[in-house]
Amino acid sequence: MKIIISFLITLLMLTGCNQSKVINSENSITESTHNPIAREIIAQNPNADIFQYKGVIYNNASNIEWVQQEKLTVGEKVGMITKQYKDGLNFEDEMATKLPVEVEIFEPIKKSGPVLIVKLNGKEIRYLGLIEG
Repeated sequence: MKIIISFLITLLMLTGCNQSKVINSENSITESTHNPIAREIIAQNPNADIFQYKGVIYNNASNIEWVQQEKLTVGEKVGMITKQYKDGLNFEDEMATKLPVEVEIFEPIKKSGPVLIVKLNGKEIRYLGLIEG
């Protein structure tokens, strides 16, 4: 049951991106979508396990079956968690809600979608980038 709920929450995050309407210079309305931002995710799930890398939010994918089934090998180190999120702070690159500072972020050798891997206590944890598209 826990896996199903986690899957549904992740699915909601992936498909429930906001649309915003902008009036352009010709006074016509343009609709646009955007990648989810940390504030939106934390509002929906205050216990979300996320981090931001290059402007994209990555969500812990431990309960997402297809991400876990991918044959991924840890490749090059691309970053590190440098800040821990606390209420009231602006979420920024290399900031995480759950991961401790100094946890390293790796890109898989063979990319299969927006997946990054972190190493925590000798264990590899996969994170899925929440990209609208």
